[in-house]
Amino acid sequence: VVISGFIYPIFGSWVWSGIYGGQGWLAKLGFIDFAGSTVVHSIGAWCALAGIMVLGPRLGRFASDGTPRVIPGHNLALVTLGGFILWLGWFGFNAGSTLAINQSIGLIALNTHLAAACGAVGAMLALRSTSSPVLLSTTVNGSLGGLVGITAGCATMLPGFAMLTGLVAGVVVVLGMRLLDRLRLDDVVGAVPVHGLAGVWGTVAAGLFFTGDLFSWARVSVQLLGAGMAFVWAFPLALALYFILAKTIGLRTSTQDEQRGLDYAEHAEIGYPEFNRSVTFHGAELTRRA
Repeated sequence: VVISGFIYPIFGSWVWSGIYGGQGWLAKLGFIDFAGSTVVHSIGAWCALAGIMVLGPRLGRFASDGTPRVIPGHNLALVTLGGFILWLGWFGFNAGSTLAINQSIGLIALNTHLAAACGAVGAMLALRSTSSPVLLSTTVNGSLGGLVGITAGCATMLPGFAMLTGLVAGVVVVLGMRLLDRLRLDDVVGAVPVHGLAGVWGTVAAGLFFTGDLFSWARVSVQLLGAGMAFVWAFPLALALYFILAKTIGLRTSTQDEQRGLDYAEHAEIGYPEFNRSVTFHGAELTRRA
C-alpha cells in the first residue's frame, strides 16, 4: 500500500506526468528516463535496501569476523530460466513504453538485447579480472543489470553506446555485490546492485550518450539530480515503513523457524525433504520433548 500507492506514484509523477496536462518538475528540467531505470528500478532498489537493513542478514550468512558465507539457491537451471524470461519480457517493457507502434520500436528492442548480452559479458570480465570463478548466477545478474541500465536511454542512444552501457552495468553489478558483502548487507538476489546501482549508471548513461547531444554536462547533471532525488525520496520513507513494521507486527520469523525453513513452519510440509529432513524433524522432535 505504501510503496505502490505512495512512494512510486509520487516520484513517477515528477518524471512521467502529463497525460492529463501539466508536467513533473524533473521532466521540465529535461530528465530522461524512457522506461524507468530510475522511476521503476532504482526506486524499488532503495526500498529493498531499507528492508535489507532493518531485517538483517540470514542466520550464518556472515562469520563473526564479517567474512561472507555463500548460501546458494536450490536450482541454477531455474535461475537461468528466470533470467531469460525477464530478458524476453524486457522487450515488451522497453518497446511497449513507446505507447505506440512505430519505427522506434526496432531501435529500442535492438538496444535492449545488445545491452543485456553485454551486461553478461561485463559481469564475466569483472569476475575474471580478480581471478574469481565465473558464476552462472552472477552472470545472469549481469545481464539483468544490462537490461536495467539500458531502460532509461533505450530510445535515445545508438546501438554502440547501448552495448557500452550494458557492459559497464555488468561490471557495476559485480562490484556492487562485493560492496554489499563488505558492508554485511544480505541482499539475497542482488536487487540493490542490479536495480539500484545499475539503474543509476543507466540513468547517467542516458544523458552521456544522448543522440545528437553527446557528453553534455548540463544533461548529465540533470540525470544525476534525478537519480539522487530518487534515493532521497524513496529510501528514508521505506526505512521508516520497515522500522514501523518491525516494531509492530514484526518482519522476521523466529530463529527456530528460520533454521527449519518456512515450508515447515508455515505449512507443515517440506519442499525439498531430501536436503533438510534431519534439521527439520530433529528440531521438531526436540520441541515435542521440551
